Amino acid sequence: MIAITEEVVSIMRTTGLRWLVMALAVVFIVSGVAGTCFAKKQNDVIRIGVLEPTSGTFKYVGDSKVWGVQFVADLWNEKYGGLLGKKIEVYVYDDQMKPDVAVKMATKAILEDGCNVLWQGTGSHIAKALSRVARKYKVIYFMGSVEAESLTGEEADAYHFRVALNTAMHSRAIASYYKDKPEFKKFGIICQDYNFGYEAAEGFKRALKEFRPDAEIAIEVYHPLMTKDFAPYITKLNASGSQAIFTANWGSDLSLLLKQGRGLGLTAQVAAYYLEDLFMLREVQDAAIGHIWADCNSAWYPSKKQNNYNTLWKSRYKKYCGEDADEIWQYPGTGTQQSTYLNMLFTAIQKVGKWDVKKIITTLEGMEYEGFYGTVLMRPEDHQLLMPIPVMQIVKENPLYNNLCPGGTLLRTIPIEETTIPLDKTGCTRKAGEF
Repeated sequence: MIAITEEVVSIMRTTGLRWLVMALAVVFIVSGVAGTCFAKKQNDVIRIGVLEPTSGTFKYVGDSKVWGVQFVADLWNEKYGGLLGKKIEVYVYDDQMKPDVAVKMATKAILEDGCNVLWQGTGSHIAKALSRVARKYKVIYFMGSVEAESLTGEEADAYHFRVALNTAMHSRAIASYYKDKPEFKKFGIICQDYNFGYEAAEGFKRALKEFRPDAEIAIEVYHPLMTKDFAPYITKLNASGSQAIFTANWGSDLSLLLKQGRGLGLTAQVAAYYLEDLFMLREVQDAAIGHIWADCNSAWYPSKKQNNYNTLWKSRYKKYCGEDADEIWQYPGTGTQQSTYLNMLFTAIQKVGKWDVKKIITTLEGMEYEGFYGTVLMRPEDHQLLMPIPVMQIVKENPLYNNLCPGGTLLRTIPIEETTIPLDKTGCTRKAGEF
């Protein structure tokens, strides 16, 4: 056994101190190397992390948005050689429509894969979780079709931007369409029985009271998600005498409402959020004719810019969707088209001339962009994209893809002055340029 003398203790202390110094040096060196590698990984290219459901029930929704981002990134790389002299790359993550999974994937995207920007457009509950991640790591986050008003209301944040409608704007566009339609006196409401459905309905009621104070809400009906039998609800709607029926339904809850409604003698005009879903239209066919919708994008909008986009997408869609893709993907859906607003971000980056997140954000604030339907504006305070909104109607003729499904025609474009919610009514307290 070794005797623990004062001399031994002294040696141990000295040696231990040396080892500690060496260990700390190694830690600092490794940290420095890791930090340098991370910085290099972030700066060698511009990386966009796209979080969408790319498996499960909502795969087709997520896929359309992923492909849209890839499409815009490719066009920018081809035309401008990327951003700041660096190639734009797109990284895709399956968030499975689960906030905890989305947070894990976003953290990986930023810390491991070096993503500079996040994009997501399916599910407001996912958006709320990702907003916190974006703020924590100070990365820019673009939100597509996530419509909860609170995201650009009381939860407005410097690091996220919404490039789609919120429920208040969406409902407002539909109500505004009826302001000069006095023949529609009674309105019904049918929406899904969860927060989104109630928020959409409340927005419509507020706007209808403003644009048509003489109109009556004859009935409000709420039903569970993924309802199979709409007969009880349609019977009530018919009995109410409603001449127009507002709905924010999507997916099977929209297609079954239309199909079963036609079979049960529903004659009221349905005014919807999402009638342009080609999968739904192919399924319901003539049951959709005569009904209307408003949304932030429509491939049937008769503008040169829209037609050019349609043509270019059709010529390339198999690159993203696959050689054996369903022919329906020739059509540039709403989710696909929303990614065009990445051009605003890319323009801001080029204008700043270097990767400076705060300067890019303040450059985006107040920026204008020529969209498919006219000038859009990024409001500086809440980062809500303000835009004119087309109201379309389903018609028999389909000028895009022949007999695939019914087509759409423009009824009216609601001007930006009528679709915009005043800032003091949004709940936003953020100031422009505030971090």
